Amino acid sequence: MTDDSGQRLRRQRSTWMIGGIGLVVCGVIGMLQYSVVGMAQASGLVLDALFASSVLVFAIGSSRAASVVRREPLGMVALVVVAVWPLVMRVVAAFLPPMGAETFDAGLEAYRAAEGTLTAVFYVNLLVSLAAALLACVRIARAGVVPAPWNRAPLWALIASVAAGVVPQLLFAASRPGGAQGYAEIAILIGAVGFLARTLGLGIIALVLAARVRSGSVDVYRPT
Repeated sequence: MTDDSGQRLRRQRSTWMIGGIGLVVCGVIGMLQYSVVGMAQASGLVLDALFASSVLVFAIGSSRAASVVRREPLGMVALVVVAVWPLVMRVVAAFLPPMGAETFDAGLEAYRAAEGTLTAVFYVNLLVSLAAALLACVRIARAGVVPAPWNRAPLWALIASVAAGVVPQLLFAASRPGGAQGYAEIAILIGAVGFLARTLGLGIIALVLAARVRSGSVDVYRPT
């Protein structure tokens, strides 16, 4: 192994280790935040910031060869959006009109205006987050940095996340009156699976790949 190759391996290993640890911690915090009273609200911002930092580590890498998208512009933009979008939406949420008694008391027109604003923000959030995530998955799969089949792991996590959002809606639509409570518990479980797929799951895969890089059993990107 040449010095350049060894340095490239070390940089890739450090990138996957740091990013993987960050995603694993995100998953652990996510599992704890609803089991500890008062932790959900306090940990929300920390969780989003840690997720953003972890994704940016994978995007930028400690070198071009360590970046999961080889610092290719389109892939970088997609991953940056994936990283910071939850933080952007957290800021936007602070300025959204509340759908409470005060808005309803202000009149039907005010209530409908607030409802329209929230609906528009919901669809923009859905479109941007899904488009950025899908583009990032495609660019990671095509970059050739992450070995197959693990280069498709982000796409698997995205599918799990989408399913976690769609399946509960189908369950509620099919539920009978009075049976929504049981479906609500199932929906929470499915949502947790979707969240863990894109945090804990991807983090563990990154750590395993980092360990394989340490043993020299993973082919890393070689510039042509």
